[in-house]
Amino acid sequence: MPEPLSAPEDARRAQERERLLTVLRGIAEQETKRLHAGRSSWAWWLDLASRHGRYGFANTLLINAQMPTATDVRSYRDWQAQGRQVRKGATGIRIISLRGNPRPMFDISQTDGPPVDTPQAPTPAEAWERLRRLAADRGLQIDRGGGWAYTGPPGRLISIAPELGERDAPIALAHQLGHIQLHGGPVDQAGEGRCGCHGAQRVEADSITHLLLAHLGLQPEGLTFPAVARWAGTDPRANPAAAIRNLADRVLRASGRLTRRLSALPPPNIQHDRHGRHPGAPPPTTSPRLSATDPERHKDDERPDLQVGVEELAELQRAAHDYFTARRAHSWVPAYLRERGFDDETQIQWGVGHAPKAWRGLTDHLRGLGHSDEAILASGLARRARNGRLYDTFRDRVMVPLRRPDGIIAGFIGRRPDGADGPKYLNSPDSPLFHKGELLFGLHETRGYLAAGARPVIVEGPFDAMAINTAAPQQYAAVAPSGTALTTAQIRALGHTANLHKTGLIIALDGDAAGQAATERAWKTLAHLHGPVEAVILPEGRDPADILRDQGPDALREALQQTTPLADLVIDAAITRAGRSLHSPEDRLAAARAAAAVIAHLPPAQVPHQVARVAELVRTDPATITQAVVEAIAPDAATARRLADDDFPLPPLASPPTHRHRPADRPRPASRRPTKHR
Repeated sequence: MPEPLSAPEDARRAQERERLLTVLRGIAEQETKRLHAGRSSWAWWLDLASRHGRYGFANTLLINAQMPTATDVRSYRDWQAQGRQVRKGATGIRIISLRGNPRPMFDISQTDGPPVDTPQAPTPAEAWERLRRLAADRGLQIDRGGGWAYTGPPGRLISIAPELGERDAPIALAHQLGHIQLHGGPVDQAGEGRCGCHGAQRVEADSITHLLLAHLGLQPEGLTFPAVARWAGTDPRANPAAAIRNLADRVLRASGRLTRRLSALPPPNIQHDRHGRHPGAPPPTTSPRLSATDPERHKDDERPDLQVGVEELAELQRAAHDYFTARRAHSWVPAYLRERGFDDETQIQWGVGHAPKAWRGLTDHLRGLGHSDEAILASGLARRARNGRLYDTFRDRVMVPLRRPDGIIAGFIGRRPDGADGPKYLNSPDSPLFHKGELLFGLHETRGYLAAGARPVIVEGPFDAMAINTAAPQQYAAVAPSGTALTTAQIRALGHTANLHKTGLIIALDGDAAGQAATERAWKTLAHLHGPVEAVILPEGRDPADILRDQGPDALREALQQTTPLADLVIDAAITRAGRSLHSPEDRLAAARAAAAVIAHLPPAQVPHQVARVAELVRTDPATITQAVVEAIAPDAATARRLADDDFPLPPLASPPTHRHRPADRPRPASRRPTKHR
């Protein structure tokens, strides 16, 4: 048994490990920037992923950076299990393990031993049959235009154009399997090939196609990818590197599940049609479903640098969003939102959907995609009844997605129909993916306008945010807390996208008593900002969505221009509560102290203005207000006097201040002005 390391030696090794990790992370970050800048293409990375993808996105880049010629990389023990021995003196390829430690790996070129079995590449017909079996295993049917009637569940039919030949048909089918695995259903139907999808969704589906075909031993042909910057974004505030990592990890996880299942299926029994080619006859009308006891159904990837739990939750939220949006058009939602001033294009832009009334519609849909009950519960999309059965969290509600700043859907906000039972708004519960105190609805959608200088507006609910962004999308960018009072974490997230010190922000909550109270509560969160922080005082009982619906976008834009400094509003409210009529000296003193407690939270540059303003409001001299502010900051008398002398000079006055008589036993402080010698 080896002797334990001494404390100094253990500390030295830990320091070396941290230094190596820092270097490895720096290499991965640099290689990600090369992808974003176009120095390396996405197809180039997919070739790497087809060889090393099981180790995760960052490690594919690390392997290539250390040994570009590597083809089959495994650990020392894995090579021993294959009967091969790593050569003495071989330098390990360092990757980052699941536990965050540097881990040495070795390429097959660094080993000796018997040859590794390489499966023979299938013919296109065999590849089609294997992919068709994979689709059937997932409960899917394929239509090749054979004139048969499909009677299975909706969303489980894939249409592949009959004119596609043996080379193109597997590509089209793999593309659709990628959509189903990541997005919850086929995106392109009725022979549209791969042209019906666009943007990041197309990149994801085509990337999975590339990896599936490479796994089968086929050369991916006809797949083209846009420049990475086109779908990852170019504004550094939006963190394009994170967008690249997230998309790559989603692709690797989804393709890993498909390839594992593909390998587990029995070999196909190819039967050619009368034309001597395959793809073959239409499938039967009943769909075999993946067995709930299948060990591969819920098995997670074992990749060193992927957060499996968070990835699973993100997949569930994405699948739920696709489910909700697919049901919007045939529900009451479009007409309801059109009445509120949101046309169909706006509804699609914001990803609005509808959660049907069914108790288990979404739950059954997610189960059909291969997700376990435990994962569905953890996502917050379902709850467990007292009888142990799951039921949908959201039923018969307008659904809007809550996205993280990187664009990943973290949860949902659901609004019930007017007059229905239950809470007006229902939010997803907190999860490892979703922390409602950290997210702002609309931040991802308006990030471009915010980066360009649009002024942030904080509103109460998602439809208020949509209303302002519909009425004035370039001048204002509205966001809403997701079911919480405004938090410091939310303002910090907003500040990562917008230059708040330059643009400031506006808070426009409802004009009722609750909205005014929420405005005052937000004050302490916003008081530290140096930019202009203003409030819009809306008519009582009215919110931005109401104004857009009843008066139109011009009226809403005009309302947003009627701003008041938030500090003025909060200070005036404090004076009103504390000072009542301000007729008596006691009332004026109470009002001064209440106002001073608010002023004490202001940035120092704003204090003189508020001291002079409050002194005028409560009809007292500014020195009294200054002293009250100092006492609010430093209740200790000696500290308060020092701060009053040093840090809070009185603002200039139009008339000389009234002199206050000093007690006889209190000496006059020495003047700070140097004596002028004659």
